[in-house]
Amino acid sequence: MKLTDWFETRLARTHSPWILGEIRISPGYLLTHREDVPEDPRLELVSSGEAFLDLVRFDSAGRFRPLRGAPGLRKGWRRGPFSAAALIADLQLLYPGAVALLAAWEEERLAPTPFAETAGRQTGLYQVTRRLSSEDLPPLVEEICAQGCLRRPLWHASKLGSDRAGDLSLLCPEACPFFLHKARSRAKRPA
Repeated sequence: MKLTDWFETRLARTHSPWILGEIRISPGYLLTHREDVPEDPRLELVSSGEAFLDLVRFDSAGRFRPLRGAPGLRKGWRRGPFSAAALIADLQLLYPGAVALLAAWEEERLAPTPFAETAGRQTGLYQVTRRLSSEDLPPLVEEICAQGCLRRPLWHASKLGSDRAGDLSLLCPEACPFFLHKARSRAKRPA
């Protein structure tokens, strides 16, 4: 099944609007910030892909977002309506891989990579992350992931809590380079 077909079927199974991270997807595949009201005439229409990419690159304070899953997306805009393919393309700009990861997870084709395996592959300056124990991970995941990212770290806890109706999970199947970078300083500290 094509990803667009899967996504349309998935959306049809749940009540709208659908929430993905900080995005609200309304019927007709209209995108807004989840806290904006799609019918608000004051919302800025973001009509080009370039303008949308500029919007997702920076947070509400105008700072560069090095992690696409980071919270802080600017409010006050709308985009669409779209076809399912165009919707997925925009979501790919905002949350790379989100729809494909969700499809793979729900079809039981996605296996999270345990942190020990990810750390074991590291060389150079990230090799030090091998020192992190399973006891070290919960506070790091809380600080780095839970506070700084909207994705759910399946590699740390592969069970998902229940979503509200219409919510679509942003998934993280493996510790990302951002986590490794932040965790590296903890692993370097003497015990």
